[in-house]
Amino acid sequence: MARAGTTRGIGTQDSPFPGGGRSDSFRLVPDALPPFAPARARFPAPGLVSAAARAPWGGAREALLGALMAVRLASGMRPPHPLPAAVRRARAAQATQWLTALTLPSKLRAALQKAFAASAGSNRLAMADALTAVTDITASHLDRVARLELLRLGESLRQDGGLLAAPADRPVE
Repeated sequence: MARAGTTRGIGTQDSPFPGGGRSDSFRLVPDALPPFAPARARFPAPGLVSAAARAPWGGAREALLGALMAVRLASGMRPPHPLPAAVRRARAAQATQWLTALTLPSKLRAALQKAFAASAGSNRLAMADALTAVTDITASHLDRVARLELLRLGESLRQDGGLLAAPADRPVE
């Protein structure tokens, strides 16, 4: 029976569990994935998504959504599994059509169009430069975390190398 002023249970000396119920009696199981499970997908800019969600309706939100689209297209060029050139071209064309629905300043619209076009190509350095231009133009709407994410993505594109190795187009057999 527990004395007055003490509690009975896990973590106490008068616990019914072996070892007195000390906290080291129960080991934590690591969050391990089975060996056959695919790796978790990680989006490169969750801070940018958060900034876009917090932005008020209108120009700031549309500018951040445009930057978010540029990040999504740029992430399709990154290793270890870049998207095929045909898929990147189709995504860039659809993003350009989507951009016509937004009301943006002409300077930002031009920078986003350049980034979308660069994502369709195979030059990662051009995409990094276009992403840096988008970051500079949208800087007034970005918080510190979102700006850092955009800069890191640009740097990773520069470090990944210049050109994507494109397989030769050949007819399907």
